[in-house]
Amino acid sequence: MLKKILLFSFVGIFAYIAFLIATLPIGVIWGQVSPKLPLRQLQLDVNGLSGTVWNGEALISVRGIEGVLGWDVSVMGLFTGQLPIDLALKSRAGDIQTTAKLTLGGGEIYNMKGEVRLAAFNPILKGQRLTLDGDVKIENLVLSYQGGQIAAASGLLNWTGGRVQYPAGRDTHENQFPPFVATLGQKADDVVVAIRDSQSSVNSIEADLDKTGMATVRVKRRLLDVANEPWPKNSSESDVVFKVRRKIL
Repeated sequence: MLKKILLFSFVGIFAYIAFLIATLPIGVIWGQVSPKLPLRQLQLDVNGLSGTVWNGEALISVRGIEGVLGWDVSVMGLFTGQLPIDLALKSRAGDIQTTAKLTLGGGEIYNMKGEVRLAAFNPILKGQRLTLDGDVKIENLVLSYQGGQIAAASGLLNWTGGRVQYPAGRDTHENQFPPFVATLGQKADDVVVAIRDSQSSVNSIEADLDKTGMATVRVKRRLLDVANEPWPKNSSESDVVFKVRRKIL
């Protein structure tokens, strides 16, 4: 009889603890974690929270762009050493859905899809004299971060094209751009990005990120041709006209 009483007591206590964990309000955890996060550097404000640690929503704002971020954590993943989280972001700048998988050695974002409306960022870009138009469609974007570096990357980004204003010296130029497609992939240990317009087989922009976090961006003459900007005629559209190299990770 005593053994049964102890067993039932243990089961009851375990069930009660499990219930508390399963229904733990996100606000309780956020109050402990938020002071340790670089929210000010990211210019990220969390204005409201609802739900639990495992399933809920947050009203967030990044540089004036508000949105609702929802999450749904698969608790069963804890038994496999992984923590899958379904994420959905809805805002006036667009909607994005993805699944994140957290592990002890890093994490992964996969099956990211959605659409971003570039015009929503124009108030932020005003100081750079830049105005964007059109939508960017995200298809099957995958990013894996392991051992302190990006381990895998793939996916497509499609821009519908549109009217763009940009600085040119002291002046501001404006042109209608055709659709562009950006392909994300890997070459050896580097992450590579190739961007080209729908009217050419030549890349307008090429970029790569090596395992040390050094990024290199190369702009080809093809981009100037699309923008109707002048450039010496004795060059080819695949010639590099601008190159920048900077450590970003």
